Amino acid sequence: MKICIFLGAGASAAENLPIQNEIFSRYFKYNLPKHPDSEMNKKLVNFFKEIFNIDVLDDNIDKVNFPTFEEVLGILDMADQRMEAFKNFGTDTYNNKNTSINLLRQYLILLTANSINNASKESNKYHELLLKNLIKSNRLLDTTFISVNYDIHIDNTISKLYDKKKMPIMLDYGVDFTNFNYKESTWKRPKGDTVKLYKIHGSLNWLYCPICSSLTLTPYEGGVMRILNNQKDATCLNCREYTVPIIVPPTYFKNMSNVYLSLVWNKAEHAFREADLIIFCGYSFPEADMHIKYMLKRVQTTRDNKPLKFIVINNHTNKLSSALEKEEMRYKRFLGEDIIFTKSSFEDFAQDPEKFISLAENN
Repeated sequence: MKICIFLGAGASAAENLPIQNEIFSRYFKYNLPKHPDSEMNKKLVNFFKEIFNIDVLDDNIDKVNFPTFEEVLGILDMADQRMEAFKNFGTDTYNNKNTSINLLRQYLILLTANSINNASKESNKYHELLLKNLIKSNRLLDTTFISVNYDIHIDNTISKLYDKKKMPIMLDYGVDFTNFNYKESTWKRPKGDTVKLYKIHGSLNWLYCPICSSLTLTPYEGGVMRILNNQKDATCLNCREYTVPIIVPPTYFKNMSNVYLSLVWNKAEHAFREADLIIFCGYSFPEADMHIKYMLKRVQTTRDNKPLKFIVINNHTNKLSSALEKEEMRYKRFLGEDIIFTKSSFEDFAQDPEKFISLAENN
């Protein structure tokens, strides 16, 4: 049985990463005080004060009702698409008193990267347990991972499996990196048995060069943080120019035009077509992810072989039953009533993936 494991934010939350609604509060409580006078932080402080009437310097952060990351990025993306502006926050050429919307957007992405990267330094306990159990049941090489998460929990877990003698299995992102062209690079082109990981919203360890259109990988490290901490360390391996992140924010107005993202999306769709089962882990099927829904519906309605099976695993200890019911309705409304919707968590799945796979096989 060919399996796709689709990883959403809930899978990362199991490793104590912040969910979307916690990103701003965590950043302004723990990270801002370390560098209050940086240009990025001064611009962000001003933005939240003027647009949302939130004073992140003086307000009690624990009691602030922050907008979601999706809402903040959404209004900036809409302003950019409509070629409009907010007072003191406009387009690059609006006037020299403005803070550029594009610059703010980059700052918000770096803010997110910072929050996730700091939390990512904790253990990969459940991702490691999942892979261990997939190996035990001889399922790993028949499994493709598709992730909407920027963190590198699953990346590091897969890549650390590699042992030239005991387990010559390599991680395959589905794209070519500049690292492949350098003998001194520790990251080699995958060959032989591989575990495929398609990160359709980008990754903290991908650095894109807009000058020569190449992609550099920073193995085991959230290299996007180099852009924030010391941009000279975030230069392209090919042409030595400055790189930018490939991180697609969770808004309705996603820009998927990057050539590498397009390639990853194409391979993800191919993996879905080849799959017998898709397991959604920690993914709530949000309204904003129309790109994903479009791809799933294309795959679901054009299969020559037997119907695609779905299992949803997205519960957690503090989740309200009403929230779970709404998610079940969203999934079944779009993918059909035959979907297996569980009340289990990513932690449950990691501890015994075979139980859930067998459930689908016998259903």
